[in-house]
Amino acid sequence: MKRLNQSGSHIVALALAVVVVAVLGFAGYRVMQANKTTPVTTASTQPLSTPSAVPATIKTNGDLTATAKALDDTSAQVDSSLNDNSLNSDLNDLL
Repeated sequence: MKRLNQSGSHIVALALAVVVVAVLGFAGYRVMQANKTTPVTTASTQPLSTPSAVPATIKTNGDLTATAKALDDTSAQVDSSLNDNSLNSDLNDLL
């Protein structure tokens, strides 16, 4: 019986495997992009107030100052709503 020359067949199999992985990766990427949702907003018992003095775009130093003040006011509201005892008990429950 005559033996066939199969010296390059492993390269073809490797190339086929690379193509299959690439197609699966591309399909997964497309599915991920199609199912992408908007960012989750923070859930709070009381909504944070948004000052009307915040400009839509920052063009001048005054706009930057107004935005910084609005952020400082908002962070004060967030910090005051934290409860250390509740946080500690939640962390102890996790451990």
